Amino acid sequence: MGRMTHVLDPDEQFAAKVAEINARAREEAGRRALWRTHHHPDQYDRCVTIGGARWCRRCLTLYPVAALFAVLTLIGWSAWPEDLDLWFIWLPCIPATLDFVAEQLRLVRYSARRQFLTTLLVAPALGRGIGHELQDSFSWELWGPVLCFCTIWFLAAIAGFRLRQADSVE
Repeated sequence: MGRMTHVLDPDEQFAAKVAEINARAREEAGRRALWRTHHHPDQYDRCVTIGGARWCRRCLTLYPVAALFAVLTLIGWSAWPEDLDLWFIWLPCIPATLDFVAEQLRLVRYSARRQFLTTLLVAPALGRGIGHELQDSFSWELWGPVLCFCTIWFLAAIAGFRLRQADSVE
């Protein structure tokens, strides 16, 4: 026996094509936006909207301030004596790390203000470390804190993701 197929009328064909184009456009927009948000919709509260596009609040604070301090380091200026670099690079990472880990483990609720303040603390330290790295490859001032704190942040992010996944299953 022959197989019956449903032939779409022109209106149905048009609607199906529009739906397909819209789905591809949403997928492409999501890929393009990932570099500036890197947050899933359930975490859009960590973003600000500028010109209709979401931007990560932490990144908007961290990278410009860090870049400024990296340039200042390269031209020989520092906000603190150079012999205290390790202290002023490592210590500001602690509040930002504690905040991120506590939030990911749901010990505290997300706070844009707290995130902004801890990011303002860590950004000069990151910039100073980057400045050292640009002057002397594989500098401890950059790679020590990066390896230490980024490992902690990565593990906390995985734990937070698993907690959110567990909540969505229930």
